Amino acid sequence: MTEIHQLARPDHRVDLNLYRVFRAVAESGSTSAAAQQLHLTQSAVSHALGRLRTQVGDPLLVKQGRGLVLTHHGRDILPKVCMALDGLQLCQRSGDSFDPAQSDLEFHLGFRDLLEAMLLPPLMAQLQQLDSGINLAASRVRGSELEQQLRDGNVDVVVDIEQSVSEQIASRRYGSEPLCVVARPQHPQLNAGQITMADYVAAGHVLVTLERSERTFVEQRMEGIGSKRKVRLYCETYYAAASVVAQTDLLLTMPQSFARQLSQQLPLQVVPLPFACEPLPVRLYWRRANSEEPAIRWLLDSIVRLAP
Repeated sequence: MTEIHQLARPDHRVDLNLYRVFRAVAESGSTSAAAQQLHLTQSAVSHALGRLRTQVGDPLLVKQGRGLVLTHHGRDILPKVCMALDGLQLCQRSGDSFDPAQSDLEFHLGFRDLLEAMLLPPLMAQLQQLDSGINLAASRVRGSELEQQLRDGNVDVVVDIEQSVSEQIASRRYGSEPLCVVARPQHPQLNAGQITMADYVAAGHVLVTLERSERTFVEQRMEGIGSKRKVRLYCETYYAAASVVAQTDLLLTMPQSFARQLSQQLPLQVVPLPFACEPLPVRLYWRRANSEEPAIRWLLDSIVRLAP
C-alpha cells in the first residue's frame, strides 16, 4: 500500500479553501459536521481533505472511534492555519456582506419549545417579507449537549438559558424572562388575580424541565422556594404543561412572555409569583470560529432584533 507521504508533489500554490475545510473538520471531528458548517456536501469535504493530505504529505486527521483526530503534524499546523485564516478574514471584513434576499442557505437552530414558539413565527415572517430563499431547521437541544451539538456542526445557533461553555463557543445576550404563575381561571387558591405564598407552596405543581440540572438552575432563582413545591407532573414542553393546568388545580411556574401567549389559546390566568425571583437570562450561542461569517452575523442580529 502506497504511503500518503509518497504521494506528495512539489506545488507552491496554496488553496485556502482546503485549509478552511481542514480547520472545520479538525474542530468538529467529522467530515459530515464540517460539511454542514461550510454548507458543502460531505463528498466535497472529503475530496478537499484528500487533496490537502496529498499536498502536505501527511494524513492530518485519522479515524479514531466514530470521529477523526489530528495527527502530530495536524496538531502542529492547526494553530498556524487558524491564525492565517482569521487574519485574512479581518482583512476582508470591511467588504463582507450577506444579502438574505439572494441566499438559499439553510440554518440549523437549537431551541427549547417556548423560545421556538416565540422566535420562529416572526423570523419566518421576516424571511417572507424579504422574499428570501433561506430555509430554517429547528431542533430541541438539551443544555448538557449544547456545546457538542454546536461543535459537531449539527446546529448553527442555539437560543437557551444561561449555560456554561468553553472558549470555543461564543455567546451573546438575548434577553431575560421573568417568571409567573399560570392557573385555570377558577382555581380555588386564586383571589383577585393573586396567590399567597402559603397557597403556592401547598398546591400541586407541573414542572417543565429537560434536565435535572435545569431544575436546580430555576430553583436557585426562586430562593429555595421551588424545592418546596409538590410536583405532581414532570414534562418537557410548556404547551403540554399548560394544557394540563387548564383542566386541573395544578399550578405552572413559567416564563411570562410565553405564558401570555398560551393564555390566548387556552383557558388560563397569568398571575405574579408570590415572592421575588430573578429573571431567567437567555443567550444566543454559536461556534466562535464562525463569528465573522457574514451569514451567521446576519442571523444573530436578526434574532436579537426580534427579542420581546
